[in-house]
Amino acid sequence: MREDSDHIRIVFKSSREAIPGTLNLCLDHIRRKAGASQPGEDLMAKIKWVIMELLTNAVKHSGERETVLKIGLTADALILEKEDYGKPLILVGQDKKKIMWPLEHLARPVDFPIYHNGMDSLCVRTDQSGRAVFFIEQLAEMEMPALLSDTSEHFGLLIMTKASDEFAYEHDPDTGLNRFISIFYLNPPA
Repeated sequence: MREDSDHIRIVFKSSREAIPGTLNLCLDHIRRKAGASQPGEDLMAKIKWVIMELLTNAVKHSGERETVLKIGLTADALILEKEDYGKPLILVGQDKKKIMWPLEHLARPVDFPIYHNGMDSLCVRTDQSGRAVFFIEQLAEMEMPALLSDTSEHFGLLIMTKASDEFAYEHDPDTGLNRFISIFYLNPPA
């Protein structure tokens, strides 16, 4: 662990057993560094969900022994980043269409519906650089999904997107670096 002012860098040994200790280390850092502007219970619950999901995904998907988790705290925002050099992201849409990084053969930008839970539809939009920004669209009417084989995988992305004020993925094809970024605004506009 390297701590620098209001930023911390944690090397997570990608194992299920290390998740609780790493989660507590992250939450303790946030509470300590937030000072007078402590996030409320609701926001701390959302932050905890995202950290848990990022760590769980590191264990399940990256294929790497180590993942770096970074936490940055400013007066206005809390920024969580998970970085690894493991397998790039692959998304399978409801129509079974796939997009995977690097996005070498896709014209950009791409809007891609990924998953819905009956009320919310998880979507991703890529920009010219291939950065993926996740967002939620509310379904006009309740629409119960069929049992999908990818439900458990994409449900975690839905949780992180709904919990975060901004949630994105970046892949650097030159270095192989994968980065998930979750931003929480501490002083949201009224």
